[in-house]
Amino acid sequence: MVWGMTLPSTFGEFWPDGEFVGWYDGLKAYFREQMPEEQKALFDDGNGNGETNYMGYAVQKLVSEAGASGGPDYPPFSPIEPQEPPPSFTAEKRYTSLGSLIKLNDRILALDDALKTIIERLEPGMHQFFPIDLLMPRGDFFPKAYHVLFIGQYHDSFSPENSKEGSWRKNGDYGYLFEKSKKGVTGLAFSKSVFGGSHLWRERSLRAWVTCFSEELEAEIGDAGLRIPKHYRMKEV
Repeated sequence: MVWGMTLPSTFGEFWPDGEFVGWYDGLKAYFREQMPEEQKALFDDGNGNGETNYMGYAVQKLVSEAGASGGPDYPPFSPIEPQEPPPSFTAEKRYTSLGSLIKLNDRILALDDALKTIIERLEPGMHQFFPIDLLMPRGDFFPKAYHVLFIGQYHDSFSPENSKEGSWRKNGDYGYLFEKSKKGVTGLAFSKSVFGGSHLWRERSLRAWVTCFSEELEAEIGDAGLRIPKHYRMKEV
């Protein structure tokens, strides 16, 4: 079976309230001070917005498929460069407990060492992990280590014709939207012949709004006692 996890919609243990202090400014500074001129030209719109355009492109890259279109005015999403992942995230309040998988701002996911170890064992070399410091309001480090998760595989296994009526609708030229309740997510269907033996992936037509897990990965998460955001069993065809 296949499981689907939606992004948390409220602040709490799976979405700490906070911000990436200095990250956006750092991306802009890289554009101004270190990026080769031929790369700068890719983001120059003639109105002096090059550094802002690059910043947005780099942020979006972390929740997009490598090689996918970056939009009509930008190049396809290139491999993540060393300066691009956020180095730290500062919470607005002190958290004593956070899930093993959490959402940060800009739809970016982060995970702890225990979940990272499971994913790396099931799909070695498939996904990328970038260390990130989680800081509390006074600068104290959260006691567990976390890593930004870059999901390395995308499929076209979503099957609208086998999904429950009312659980999805067309989103113009941008794939599909789905009802983010339990009823909506459990009504979605996915083709086993397409996603095959994958354990962790996203769907191109559903973008970053749902993250898919195999039955084996979901079971290992449960057996290890790890806590992740709400996720539901979906239909496999």
